[in-house]
Amino acid sequence: MTFLTDWLANIIAFLLLAAVMDLLLPSTRFQQYAKVVIGLLLLFVMLQPLWKILSVDIEEELSGWTASQMDAQQAETAAVNKKSNLETSKELFILKNSEQQLQALVESELKQTFQKQILEINIQVSKWENSLPENIEHVDVYIVPLAAEQTDSSVKDIHIDSSIQTENKGKAEGELASFLSKKWNIPEEQLNIHMVEEGDSLE
Repeated sequence: MTFLTDWLANIIAFLLLAAVMDLLLPSTRFQQYAKVVIGLLLLFVMLQPLWKILSVDIEEELSGWTASQMDAQQAETAAVNKKSNLETSKELFILKNSEQQLQALVESELKQTFQKQILEINIQVSKWENSLPENIEHVDVYIVPLAAEQTDSSVKDIHIDSSIQTENKGKAEGELASFLSKKWNIPEEQLNIHMVEEGDSLE
C-alpha cells in the first residue's frame, strides 16, 4: 500500500513539474524536444511498478515462501506433539489416581475378611474419550497374604504366573474376585486376580 501511494505521488509531482516547464519554455522547436523527453520520463515513472516486479528475485522469494511454510508446518507438528504428550501425562495421572482410589476402597475390609492385602493394581483402558477412560479392558490385581506384605522380600520382587485366570481360580480366588467386583462395580470377568505368595519375586 505504501509503494502504491509513493508511485501515485511521483506521477502527480512529475505532471506538475512538466506543466511548469511547459509554461516556462518558449514556443520553439526546443520545446517540442523537451515535451518528448518529458513524455518518456513520465512513461518511465508510470512503468516503475513493472520494473519493481521484474527486478524481484523469484528464486529468492520462492525460497523464502517455502521456508516460511516449513516453519509453519514444524510449529504445527510441535504443537500436536506437545498436546499428545500432555494428554498422555494426564491419562497416566488419571490411571494412577484411580488405582489408588480402588485400593483404598477395599483395603481395610480385605485385611479383616481375607487377611490379604493389595500389592498393586494395573488398569488397562482400551478407549479414551477427552482424556477420560471410556472403556476398561481389564484390571490386574496383585494380592499378597497380609503377613507376607509386612516382610521386605515379597514387596520388592514378585514373579507373576500368567496362567492364573479369573475363570479357573480356586475357591479363595473366586471369593476375592466376587468381593472386588461388587465393591468396585467392575464385572468379574474384567478382573484378573494374581495371587502372590511369600518369597516370589517381581520380574
